[in-house]
Formats: sequence, structure tokens, C-alpha cells
Amino acid sequence: MSTERTQRLMRQVARRDLFLKLARALRTGFLLSGALFLLFLLAARLGSLVVEPRPTVLLGTLALCTLGFAALASRRFSNRDAFRLVDARAGTNELFLTAALSEKEAGGFGPIVAAQAEEAASRINPTQVVPFQWQRGAGELLGMAALLALALFFLPRLDPFGKGTQRAKLSQQEQRLAELKKATLIRSEQLVKKTPGLELPPVQKALAALEKTFKEARPSERERNLKELALNQKELGELWRKTSNELSHDAFDRAAQSFGRTDARKTQELRDAIKKGDLAPVKKALAEMRDQLQKLAAMPDSAEKRALQQELSQKLNAMAEAVKQAGTSPEANAALARALEQLDKSKLDPVAGEAALDAIESLNLSEKELEQLAEKVRDGETLEEALRTLQMAKQLADREKLDGSQTGDAKSMGDYAALFAEKMAAMGEPGSGGSGMGPGQGNGARRPENDATKSDFKSEQSKSALNGGKMLMEWKTSEVGQTGERADAFQNSMREVKQGVSEAIASEQVPPGYHSAIQKYFDTLPAK
Repeated sequence: MSTERTQRLMRQVARRDLFLKLARALRTGFLLSGALFLLFLLAARLGSLVVEPRPTVLLGTLALCTLGFAALASRRFSNRDAFRLVDARAGTNELFLTAALSEKEAGGFGPIVAAQAEEAASRINPTQVVPFQWQRGAGELLGMAALLALALFFLPRLDPFGKGTQRAKLSQQEQRLAELKKATLIRSEQLVKKTPGLELPPVQKALAALEKTFKEARPSERERNLKELALNQKELGELWRKTSNELSHDAFDRAAQSFGRTDARKTQELRDAIKKGDLAPVKKALAEMRDQLQKLAAMPDSAEKRALQQELSQKLNAMAEAVKQAGTSPEANAALARALEQLDKSKLDPVAGEAALDAIESLNLSEKELEQLAEKVRDGETLEEALRTLQMAKQLADREKLDGSQTGDAKSMGDYAALFAEKMAAMGEPGSGGSGMGPGQGNGARRPENDATKSDFKSEQSKSALNGGKMLMEWKTSEVGQTGERADAFQNSMREVKQGVSEAIASEQVPPGYHSAIQKYFDTLPAK
């Protein structure tokens, strides 16, 4: 017997019932998720008890929770459930359920039950069995959505317990630590790239060129020797000025940065060591601080930890102050300043360990920066010695006494300086020469002259203007100057000139090879 109407009715009822149950499950899930969403917003906005994520994250979480509740609330719908639902809603006294159970039985009363079910199916409307009453559910959903929107966009942010302020401060500290760590990493990479390879540094190349000039010098080639020495002097002078600018002590004396309380004695010891280019005590102090920072990173919050932090702070302050006073190294200053700041951040519990470890990296970078500073100090001293030696070599070359074949086993600037000084001493001190009428250095006395000797001298007068322009006012007096007035004016002028020369040597950074010659010139000027 055909049961097409019965089967069609069951399918329609099953689909409508499944759709209705899913809709109810989604509504229930949305209402429950919305309630939790509201509680979360209240805790985040009014109490700052939890961290509020971005709105997109909140809405995405709401949607996932709604689907999760719907999946848990819904269950699979079987054919027997449809038969029972039709019997219950249409009042057929389990006619359709009985027809479904006796469908596989051959003979008996099964066909009769199926025929009755088929006839009843033609009279039953699926919409009456499973009606869609959506108004109430839709109103609940719209009400919850409106409430969520109002809370999301208009609920004020309060911080009655100070939790939000603490989290904001901690977030800023973490961000600052990340910035300091990044700066240390970038500078470390720059130092790795600047590490010299097979090529000699500029100072070593210049010294090698000067030594080559000394070795190749010949007494008979006076002009060539002086020319080569002048080229060497120019190159060494430029390198000396560059190094001297980088090691300007005055810049640190004028620096306004302060690193807090320091141990004056310890600071002076470190400063003197850095000035000399001796980093042994500096490296020892940095190694001790690294060990203490490693210990600090693993310590819980306690009085011992705070005491260790205070001790480290004083040591770092002393190191930073010593670098500031010893020579210009902004990079080393910056690295030590980062270490100090990271040490200060180690007092905050959530980031204490990370800050202490970052401070260790900053100290490692400080050591590399100080090694570069010490190398510049040594280069400056080497260049000064080379310029002094070169000045003696020029004097020997000018007198045709510079002979590279006599340099022997000289390998350093000190060896050449000793050799040249010995040669100059053998020639006599300046001013101890003869009359100056022959070769060698004279004593500066007046030389005999013959006015009758004919020459090509012509008496001529320049036609250039002698005045500076239009005269605005003239004041003439006929008086006799007081005794000694001009002499006093001359002496005052000489003192001012000498003072200006001394300041020029210091401020303009005249290479040391010229200092003695300039000073000698002004010392020979008459006093009156």
C-alpha cells in the first residue's frame, strides 16, 4: 500500500521542527553569551578588574559562544520523533507511530493502520503541527543586541581600585623595556659590521706610510724627503684632529646628564684607567656587575634583593660618571644609561627578571663601546708621538741629515724618536751654531753687509689707496706721551697675543708637533 502522503507529512514536520529547535538553541546561546558579555563589560569598564580587548575580538568571541551553546543545546531529530509529534499535535492517538512500527510487518492489521494514517495525513497541515511563533524570540534577541550595543559604546570606563592604572603602567614599562632591548640589539649589530677585516685601520696605514718614508729617506734627496714628510704630516694631522675631536674632555665637563649618586674615589679610578686606555679595572667591574645582575634575575622580592639593587645602582652610576668624565663616547654613555634604566625596571615584579637580563646585555655592549674608546685613546697617543717624531725628521731632512739606511732595527715610533733625538743632539742645540755664513745653523747674530754691492733693487711706490674710506671725524693733539706708556701698551699687547695663541692651541687643536715651534717664536720676541 502507498504511504506517500504520510512520508511527505513526516518530512515536512521533521524539517520544520529541526529549524525551530536550531532557532531556539541559537536564541538561548545568544542570550546566555550576551549575559556573560555584559558581566565581562561591567567588570572591565566599571571596575577595571579585567583587561578589555578590542571590540572586534569581543564580538567574535560572542559569536563563537553563541554557536557553541547552540551546538550543545540542539540534538538529532529521528523519524519516530516526528511521528510522536504529529500524533501529539493532531490528536490521532498514536496512529502514525503505530503505522511506523507495523510498516515492516506483512499481513495482519498493518495495512489497515497504514491506510488510516494515509487518510489522516491528507487532512493534517504541517504548519499547525509545528507553528513558527517568532515574535517573542525576535523581541528577546533585539533587546539583548540593543543592550549589548549600549554597553559597548556608552558604558563609561572607571578605575575605582586602581587596577587599570597598574596595568597601564606595567604595559608602558614592558614597552619601554622592549625599546631599550631593541636599541641595544641594533647597536650591537652595528659594532659587528664595523669590526675591521683584513684591511689595516687608517692610523696603522698612516704610521706604516711614515715609517716607509723614514726608511727610504736619503740625505742627498732633501726636497723629496721634505715633500714626503709634509704629506705624511698632513695625513697624520687630520687623523689626530679627528681622534682629538672624538676624545674632547671638555665636552664631558659641560655635559648636563647626571647619573645620580656616585662613589667619587671609584669614579676617579675608573676615569683615570679609561683615559690611559687601560680597561682591565673597567672590565673587572663590569664582570662583577654582570654576575650580580645574573643573581638578581633569579632572586625573589626581598630585602636582600633591594640591597643588591641599590649596590648595583651605585656601581653603575660610578661607571657612567667615569665614562662621562674620561672622554667623548656617546654610545658608551647611552649603553650605560640603558643599563641603569633596565636596573630600575627590575624593581617591578612582573618584569624584574627580564629587565635584569636585558641590563646584562647593555653592560656587554658598554664593554664593547669602551674598548673602542680605549682604542681611540691609544690612537691619539700614538699619533701625538708620531707627529713629534716627524717634526724632528723634518729638521734632519732640512739639514740633509735624514738617512733611512741608518735607522737600523727601529720598529716603533719610540725607536725612531730616540734615534732622531740623538742625531739632533749631535748637531748641537738651537742657537749654538756659528756665524751663519756657512752651512749649518747660525747663532742669530747680525751678519756683515756691504752697502756698495750692486743689486737689481728698484725704488718704487705703490699707488694703492692708503686710507680706509671717507673720514667722518678727526682728532689731533700735540702732546708728549708719558714715560713708559708705550712700553706698557706694548707689553699688554704682547700678553694678549700670547694668551690668544695659547687659547688657539687648545681650542683649534693645533697638532702637538707645532707646539714647541710656536712657543719658541713668541719666547724670542723682545720684552720691550
